[in-house]
Amino acid sequence: MMLVKKAGVAWTAAVIAVCCATGVGGLGLEPIAAAPTEQAAARSKAIVTINGGAVHWNGEPFVEKGATMVPLREAAVSLGGKVAWNQGSQTVSIALNGDVVTQRSGDSLIRINGVKLQMSGPSRTIKGSLMVPLRGLMEAMRASLNLSQTPAGLSIAIATDKSTQVNASAAAIDSYLQQNSFSGMALVAKDGKALLRKGYGLANDGKLNRPDGKTRIASITKSFTAASIMQLVEAGKLKLNDPISTVVTGIPGGERITIHMLLSHTSGLPSEFTRQDGVTLEQTIDEIRGKTLAFEPGTDYKYSNCGYVLLAYTIEKLSGMSYGDYVEKRLLNAAGMKQSGTATVATPTNQGYVLAKDGSWTKAPYYASQSGTGTLYSTVDDLLKWDGLLRSGKLLTEQSLQAMYTAHSAKGYGYGWIVKQAAEGKIVFHNGSGSGYSTGMSRNLDNGVTVILLSNHAGADTAMMMDKLQSMAAAAILQN
Repeated sequence: MMLVKKAGVAWTAAVIAVCCATGVGGLGLEPIAAAPTEQAAARSKAIVTINGGAVHWNGEPFVEKGATMVPLREAAVSLGGKVAWNQGSQTVSIALNGDVVTQRSGDSLIRINGVKLQMSGPSRTIKGSLMVPLRGLMEAMRASLNLSQTPAGLSIAIATDKSTQVNASAAAIDSYLQQNSFSGMALVAKDGKALLRKGYGLANDGKLNRPDGKTRIASITKSFTAASIMQLVEAGKLKLNDPISTVVTGIPGGERITIHMLLSHTSGLPSEFTRQDGVTLEQTIDEIRGKTLAFEPGTDYKYSNCGYVLLAYTIEKLSGMSYGDYVEKRLLNAAGMKQSGTATVATPTNQGYVLAKDGSWTKAPYYASQSGTGTLYSTVDDLLKWDGLLRSGKLLTEQSLQAMYTAHSAKGYGYGWIVKQAAEGKIVFHNGSGSGYSTGMSRNLDNGVTVILLSNHAGADTAMMMDKLQSMAAAAILQN
């Protein structure tokens, strides 16, 4: 499936308003002649309710060849949409929550801000009503479906999407993400309360990203690794100035590389290692033993995934648990992060995409990483809980948090977080990337604004976008 390089959309209830148009069925449609006897034989009745109530349909819903057809206008309005008809292009547009869904009569595609979704069949006009496949319309409007068979026919209960949230103060943020073709999940919060919580673009074939969708978080994982190490330090099992050679032997410069240097990327170890599904932590450690230092430990900065692999190994050796088990039991459970964990090929995350030479988005191969660096998956909601736990002071002491939030080199890297002073206050953040994914989490420690961007498009500049959204959120808060 070819994806349009443009932001997707998520839906919530909005003010109901219908743009009147002239002609049959309120949309200016010309009826299409059909063979009544053939249609009657092929159709069965469908009972469709929306938000628990009956709908006054201009044309009755029916099931034909396995697809339920409903009048677009009445369905969209009942879900909170503002409907308009363009006679020249024979296209219906549905405006909801600042987004636009379009559907052209006779077409089997439905578009959400330009992103294409394939319906089960084309729309068509019957007795003045534009009838569309129900599932296609509901996917575009993020509504939920519940089907049951009754003696009177197929019963379908539809409910408006309640998972998406765009407060009035965050409308400009929503527009900015759409204009920058963001695809994935986004959340902007103030003091733990969401101002914007929304999915954009496609999660996989024919399915839109939903706000509660699971996705890979890439190097945001490093914040969990650093917090785990600080817990071990607080427990007296480790010191920040301990050399890594006390935990694992054979690492180049291991007698001179300290835990502090690994946390702050000042060890001199290179960044990369072999990324292949099934490679064990021990195998990657063996590979690191053959690496060459870029500089004398402690004298410079070089972002090093290898360093965080060694930290994961340290966590395992000192805790007696696997890295994934330790993070789950000591961090995820403490935060109430029930939709997060260590990713495998079987984890139901959204699909990652990479940009092909022809400008289309194509499916990326599985994102293989290693413990400590980028193995976790999560949701925007769970990461907001992670933010809340760190802010609460219940996980780590103030001394440990200050060590994490202090820049230990000219590059501004602390422990698992990058530190910067912005006009809006002190910000700690981390961005990340992997095969088909671009992620970022930015936390203003002074004004309580948290920005989380989890994109399933490779190459998105989440660091730049988070800076912009922090500024926009701060301005919106001042105005309100």
